[in-house]
Amino acid sequence: MVLKKHFASTVPVLLASIRLALGVVFFESVDELPRNLEYDFIIAGGGTGGGTVAGRLAENPNWKILVIEAGPSNEGIFATMPPGLSGQVSNNPNLTWGYFTTPQSGMNDRVTSYSRAKLLGGCSSHNGGGYTRGSRDDWDRWANATGDNGLRWDNMLEVMKQGENFVNNSAHLPQQGHFDPSVHGFNGKLFVSATYTIYPLNDLLLGVTKELPDEFPFLLDENGGRPIGVSWAHRTEDSTATRSSSATAFIETSGDNLHVLVNTYVTRVLSHPSSSSLSSSSIIAFRGVELAKDAQSRRKTLFAKKEVIVAGGVIGTPQILMNSGIGSREELKALGIKTLVDNPSVGKNFTDQISVVVFFNTTLPNTDFDLDEAIAEWNTTHTGPLIMSAPLKNQIVWVRLKDDSPAFEVGPDPSPGENAPHIEVNTNAVSAITGASVNAQLAPGVNGTNTIQISLINLHPVSRGSIKLSSPSPFDPPIIDPGLLNSPLDFAVLREGIRSTQRLFLASVFNTSVFGSVYPLESTSSSDEALDTFIKDEGAPYLHGGCSAMMSPRGASWGVVDPDFGVKGTKGLRVIDASVFPSIPSGHTQAHVYGLAERASRMIKEMWA
Repeated sequence: MVLKKHFASTVPVLLASIRLALGVVFFESVDELPRNLEYDFIIAGGGTGGGTVAGRLAENPNWKILVIEAGPSNEGIFATMPPGLSGQVSNNPNLTWGYFTTPQSGMNDRVTSYSRAKLLGGCSSHNGGGYTRGSRDDWDRWANATGDNGLRWDNMLEVMKQGENFVNNSAHLPQQGHFDPSVHGFNGKLFVSATYTIYPLNDLLLGVTKELPDEFPFLLDENGGRPIGVSWAHRTEDSTATRSSSATAFIETSGDNLHVLVNTYVTRVLSHPSSSSLSSSSIIAFRGVELAKDAQSRRKTLFAKKEVIVAGGVIGTPQILMNSGIGSREELKALGIKTLVDNPSVGKNFTDQISVVVFFNTTLPNTDFDLDEAIAEWNTTHTGPLIMSAPLKNQIVWVRLKDDSPAFEVGPDPSPGENAPHIEVNTNAVSAITGASVNAQLAPGVNGTNTIQISLINLHPVSRGSIKLSSPSPFDPPIIDPGLLNSPLDFAVLREGIRSTQRLFLASVFNTSVFGSVYPLESTSSSDEALDTFIKDEGAPYLHGGCSAMMSPRGASWGVVDPDFGVKGTKGLRVIDASVFPSIPSGHTQAHVYGLAERASRMIKEMWA
């Protein structure tokens, strides 16, 4: 058992001991948990959604909350603190699940890794930190799809503002023109900042907004509900350029009524021991979890007085549900799993954004840096290249294709409305391109060229995939099939996104610094076939997955959870994570998970008040 400390060494011993007694309590083994203590809520998964809900429910001092996390605590893992070290977490086999996709037919049957964090805070402890609420049209579409007006933008904006604490950046650089104070909160638990570095590309991109305002307008705030244009990037980090995650913002700030059991798997959720079924309505009451340290350990059970909340993420949640007998009867029967709730929607509709990399020849300064020196700078002044997940992510370009775009000759506009972008363009770094950094063969003379290295993302793919069990063992990885690039429309949107980005860098402000794309070659971009070949070679999941346990209207014959996050056909069981998304939003997904978790927490508090 570990008691969480929050006091510096200079605090008097008496006060430190008092605070120590009130802090969140960590356990390494189920055998360490207090005997004869009944938890009101048990949360399976300490990620972005689970950590937020845990912290919010723990605000009621009369409730006992238990979070069960498969990985270790984020505490003591230095790489979770500077945002620029996120890759050291996502590439660490001890801190990730080590997932891989099935061969993707739309990507030349390539298999790709699918990184998911396995530590407290989940992906909020290792992601790029992008805080983007998406378009107001995303939220309004969710409200229409679920029949829940509480999900409309005007309602959810206030929820997200109340959870946010927008702060100045660590270098104390000017903030005016980098955000709109009216759409941000300043008293919440989750830190957000408009962190940036001084670099020539900043002013060049702002120059494009004056030269080509129709396609690339200036956008004061990407979180104002209409993310279209060139904006400054916002991130979940505090004023010392330290990552703010669900673990640091919500778990670590809680009292000793919140317990966290780490390095322990939830293998199944269990029906209530005294009544497995409410016979009058065929509703199964769930109150328990089965858990184990690993596949060789003896499995044990715990039961909650009020609810079990599954927050295993877009992959882990459907896996837990299916192992528990909640899923397609046909698929579960084939694996010898008894069906308790026949719901074919579990694990289906899995969706992820699709990205490609694009490289432009440039004479702009190289952004490579010495890692040891950067760590020393961050430790000393909390400035330097490690304040961001990539050294050039100062701004984001959000592109909405025109209504008469050639892409929409292939299929209907997949975006939720006129306030939503189709494409996100991230400038990551300026560095030499090598064959090791791309999938396809480089053109002659390109290797070693100094390039602006860009990620280009199709935000609203229409391709769909699935999460399925590979075996009846909860310790075997599931079958992960994002179904990327299964639709011609997804190719068409990416083609037009590449062409839009090439027009961006053809602006006259770049005449003396950027000289056309070298990957793909600018000369090949007029050919749909050539670009499709490039996209098949370079396409990859952007790791913004969702919808694998999607929300639908109460009483609907499809979907997995109702608008109150309750699993259909059950009582006492909810899901709160990205798997419940009705569709993928216009941007990075963590802000949406935080928003949904805040809303769910309020609903649970009101129900049990």
